[in-house]
Amino acid sequence: MTLSVVSWTLSLTDPAALMRRVRALGLEGVQYAGDHRNTSAQALREQAMEAGIRVIAIDPFNAAPKDPDGASTEGAIAYYRQVVDFAAQVGHVPVTLQGLSQWTRNCPDRASAWRRLFDACQAVDDYACKRGVPTLYEVCNHYEVPLIHTSAQALELIERIGSGNLRLILDSFHMNIDEPDPIAALSRLAPNLGGYHISDSGRAGIGTGHIDFKAQHEALRANGFKGDVAIELVLPHLTPSRAPGTEADRATLDEQIRTSAQRWRGYAAG
Repeated sequence: MTLSVVSWTLSLTDPAALMRRVRALGLEGVQYAGDHRNTSAQALREQAMEAGIRVIAIDPFNAAPKDPDGASTEGAIAYYRQVVDFAAQVGHVPVTLQGLSQWTRNCPDRASAWRRLFDACQAVDDYACKRGVPTLYEVCNHYEVPLIHTSAQALELIERIGSGNLRLILDSFHMNIDEPDPIAALSRLAPNLGGYHISDSGRAGIGTGHIDFKAQHEALRANGFKGDVAIELVLPHLTPSRAPGTEADRATLDEQIRTSAQRWRGYAAG
């Protein structure tokens, strides 16, 4: 299993600086989590190729509508089509869709919110299929997104869409909060997972919390996981989603990323 990093945790969006950092961390890929409107797709593609780093996904970190009260299905689809176009220009890399749930906060009830999410996901996935762009949906915890908090809920969405293009990402931190049995979910879904994210129960590096990563690694390996693995760490005093702002914090985060990568690779080596 090759290892990547989710870029928002590094507080870097400039393609050249980002690729230098990823390479210095000894990782093979990056999940680009930023605003596509502020980045050149060509620069991201070229800098990644030059550094020998693979862009494993485009993950629009600023995916929520500017005006949540005025959010609509049409607005969500229009925004995500731009993200799909960006991903196609980067190299037909996957796009994550879990941010679409942020466009449902003004719905009057859960049923209408679910319908909006389904309609938007289906329309964006249809468009992505036409552009040759795979799609991914990360299962996130209930503190961060309004819908889709377990693998079972995500599977219901994927089965209803039924395109074969949309796959899941499971995340050790999010599963620790809402997934009834993370090991069972990883074992059951391993062959069809598009990705897996690493962070411990407090969202920092492996060994800082109580998650059994050796067991999770074994569940993925034994059940045919072929997707991408990405490290997505946040220092304890910056949780849930603040990136380092000082040199000391950046050094601490880098050390936790390197240690987590070493431990994850060690599981494979026995």
